[in-house]
Amino acid sequence: MDPVVLVLSYGAVPPLEIVENILSEVNQSKESTSTECSLNCYKCIIKTKYYDTSINLIPFSGKLEAVPEKILQATEALIIYFDSKDTSFIDTIPKTLAKNEQIQLGFLLTSSTSDEGGLSFGEIKEKTNFFFDIITLKSNAESDSDEPEKDYEEVVEGLKNVVWSNVKFGSEHKEEISAEELDSQLKDFENLLLTAQNLRNDTSLTREQFLDRAEQFAGIVSSILNDNDSD
Repeated sequence: MDPVVLVLSYGAVPPLEIVENILSEVNQSKESTSTECSLNCYKCIIKTKYYDTSINLIPFSGKLEAVPEKILQATEALIIYFDSKDTSFIDTIPKTLAKNEQIQLGFLLTSSTSDEGGLSFGEIKEKTNFFFDIITLKSNAESDSDEPEKDYEEVVEGLKNVVWSNVKFGSEHKEEISAEELDSQLKDFENLLLTAQNLRNDTSLTREQFLDRAEQFAGIVSSILNDNDSD
């Protein structure tokens, strides 16, 4: 099975509507197939400068803790819609994520922010021990009919910035490298992991600062991948 993006809702917007909006954003068909667990699955083609691959968008009408284990094991990204005035669902997330470390991306979608029940980045980090990008969707009253909806553009960009498990870089035939070259590449990889971890754990960054740092980090990764591919 291709990597799964699990879509849940704890609010008024159904998971299927979220999936359809993502597919509309990338101009792809909304045809579904059935998984082994009898859940509807929507294939989404991801095309970037560095790779093309496919992922499965799976809308689930129940709660996170009720998702079939087979689906959770294939899940690499999580999208959750919620009512900003009711964030009680947050408490159920850490236990699920602790058993599924392959989940590397998360989006929290809401239609409005609440002064009383709003969530800051720090609060999300503290309660879930996981990085979620919070996106506020426009309501019908707020949207401008003359302007195309861009609510899901950020979600799609996030999906394109993930190195999915089924992505293959470079050529199939590689020349053998020396032990010294391998050791050097491993050290570069370790440094990248440390940089990514520090970036993810730095809750003092504003959203703009985080996106700038993430873009710089992506450039470094791209440079290393291109260097290795040209060897």
